Amino acid sequence: MIFTFSLFLLSAGYHTVVKADGGWRSHLPWNELESSIAGDLVDTSPSDYLQECAPEFEKERGNLIDPNNRWSRSMHAMINQPSGLCLPHFFCSFENCAPATPDQHPQSTSAFQQILDASMVPPPTLYSDMNTTIKGWIEDTSNPNYNLPSKVLFPKEAKDVVASVKFAKEHGLEISIKNSGHSFTSASSKGDTLHLNMNRYYHYAMNDGVIDCDADSIGDGLSDQPCRLSLAKGKNAVIRTGGGENWQKVYGAVRKANEDQPDGFKYHAVGGAAATVSPMGWTFSAGLSGTTAGRMLGFGVDQVLQLEMVLPNGSHVKFGPTEWEEQEGYDVPKTLSVSGLCNTNPEAAEEDWVWDDCPEDFAVNFDDLWFAVRGGGGGTWGVVLSVYLQLHEYMPYELIVLNSVACVGDKLDEAQKATWNFLYQMFEIKFLLDPTSIGVTEDEANACGTSDSGTNFHCYGDGSSTIVDNAWKTFLVNNRGSLEGVGVAPGVIDEAANCEVEYKEGSNVFVDTIPSVFSPKSTVLSYKDYVQSIQMPETAAFPGLGIDSPPPAYAALNYQNANILIPKKWILDNILTAAQLVAPSPTAYRAFGGKTASAVSDQMNSLSDAHREAGYMSPAPFVVAYNDVFFSTLMPQMFDMGDKSNFPAFLGANHAGLYTRGPLKSDWTKACPLEWSQEERDEKCISLQECIWGTKLLKRLEEIKEAIDPDYMFDCTGCVGNNRVKSVPSVYNCKAKNPCDPLLTTGKFHYPHVNEKKFVQCSEYGDCFVRK
Repeated sequence: MIFTFSLFLLSAGYHTVVKADGGWRSHLPWNELESSIAGDLVDTSPSDYLQECAPEFEKERGNLIDPNNRWSRSMHAMINQPSGLCLPHFFCSFENCAPATPDQHPQSTSAFQQILDASMVPPPTLYSDMNTTIKGWIEDTSNPNYNLPSKVLFPKEAKDVVASVKFAKEHGLEISIKNSGHSFTSASSKGDTLHLNMNRYYHYAMNDGVIDCDADSIGDGLSDQPCRLSLAKGKNAVIRTGGGENWQKVYGAVRKANEDQPDGFKYHAVGGAAATVSPMGWTFSAGLSGTTAGRMLGFGVDQVLQLEMVLPNGSHVKFGPTEWEEQEGYDVPKTLSVSGLCNTNPEAAEEDWVWDDCPEDFAVNFDDLWFAVRGGGGGTWGVVLSVYLQLHEYMPYELIVLNSVACVGDKLDEAQKATWNFLYQMFEIKFLLDPTSIGVTEDEANACGTSDSGTNFHCYGDGSSTIVDNAWKTFLVNNRGSLEGVGVAPGVIDEAANCEVEYKEGSNVFVDTIPSVFSPKSTVLSYKDYVQSIQMPETAAFPGLGIDSPPPAYAALNYQNANILIPKKWILDNILTAAQLVAPSPTAYRAFGGKTASAVSDQMNSLSDAHREAGYMSPAPFVVAYNDVFFSTLMPQMFDMGDKSNFPAFLGANHAGLYTRGPLKSDWTKACPLEWSQEERDEKCISLQECIWGTKLLKRLEEIKEAIDPDYMFDCTGCVGNNRVKSVPSVYNCKAKNPCDPLLTTGKFHYPHVNEKKFVQCSEYGDCFVRK
């Protein structure tokens, strides 16, 4: 095995880097940190990234036909690699996810060129078949665009994280955090940081399972707060999820708890579509759940009951709502007050932790923190060690693969198919966003949703998928005039309306779902739960595990698109335009509307109004759709652009693209030119953050960020505060510009050097040293 792997590396032309001067920041007392933790602290390099991650890209990304070669390339293989560096978006190991430097490629600083370079390596490309120029940039391990951490710590216990944060604070280091690395802006990996890879942290969901809540046995302390809040919401169970667990582990824990029930399945979790995605980053960016009844039960942020974190000041805290009130029009109580405690003994095993009131000088407002974390994105507020998530009552799961031209697809010409598809888009809009207008109840419609997966609908409740099929056929017959107007024979319409649905007991996505996509009829697949539907079969690379969708690729999925939250009101007021220009099927994310609008919000989270009021999220390709016409014509129709001091939120946080910016700051009708450099775009265009949260909400989040993390220890790409105008620091040497004698700033012993690859270190006696 080792011999074969070594031959692969040699044949691929990998370089080997020997770390100089003992590694990154070698002057720091790393041995002291290492002696205080239970986890592992390792030195890493681009060579490690290539050796451990590149081989996975020699595998097929996903073949829908060959049952032995489907989804063989997977994050499941990379998530436990020794260095902890692997990313599902291979190029995001580089600054701005762009391998080329200006020296290698003079035009590489423009977003347009970076997008063009990425498009030269389509997702299915095998690593060995990659464009040789781009491969050369990648395999040059001295490439300064590499943006990987050189120190990775794998925490196993809370004390590891506390020690790491305190060490970073003492020595002026930044920290980056990763669970799955799924972030499309590469927020979970950053060079020149102490990197915390959370995958080896204790797995609460897998080890401890589901917690049933009994009103007769819970107390009034913070330990029982998750169950108290759950019961106040009319729910009887919760699950504690560790900061290193992904949905594979959470869904697996819920499945096990269900299988252990003597009277049948009992629990349902609202979560992500992909098994390798983290409940942390997914939840805190909104948590879109088109596949697990999110339109009925809420976004990911709406599932959080309590948080346990280590904050930038080194405090180990847990906090959650302790005062709430019922409010008309909402299914859940409104949060009035949030309480928190500090662990005074984080070095001990969990059973010996001591939770007490935080000290008087503890300058953190738990109301603000609760508001900021839930909707304000992951990776920037501190390190999440665990989160209590709401569980719901079990519902049977049905997947309908709806063939809109069932039984008649071969009887329509292209013009007729176009009209038929337009009618189907109208149906989807009405079914999801205005169901009573077509004879469907709100509850029936809210039981179904989908991600960006064609005409599939993920429905919950016995017979829920049949409601979709019947509603479509009724809509088809009621609107037959528009089809007959383009020459569709009445008999063809009748045949489609009477086309029988195939009903099957589901096995998994490969055996059932994918073949059903190619069926001439619609198909309803019944599963025990969502996790069963995404399990890989025995013939797959990772049998029994859930698919990671999308499978690993080179560029982040949305590198050419902007995720626009299309307002429900605008869609219904302009339904003909919506069905034509921003059609829901097949690529829009249909996890919006229904109860997500407000009914399940605790009214103390930072999810934008644009999220709550959206009908669906539509990917708009740069240049073709995300352009001057959009900003000058459609955007003012969809959002309030009248207040020039408050740019409105309009982009989705989940799957936000690295190259996405808003319009020009000076002219909101003009798109930000892709031909500009990143620096010019950041200076002259509305930031990605302002597009996600809007001016006023972002300002509040930035104020909370400044209060919690004034030194920006956590400063991830695309996160709150990362778009701030960073002052250029003064630079020093140990001669004419000596900051050490006398010490320039009391208590500060590290300063930037005139050579950006070095820094100045001062001793307490005024000695000055230049370090690499």
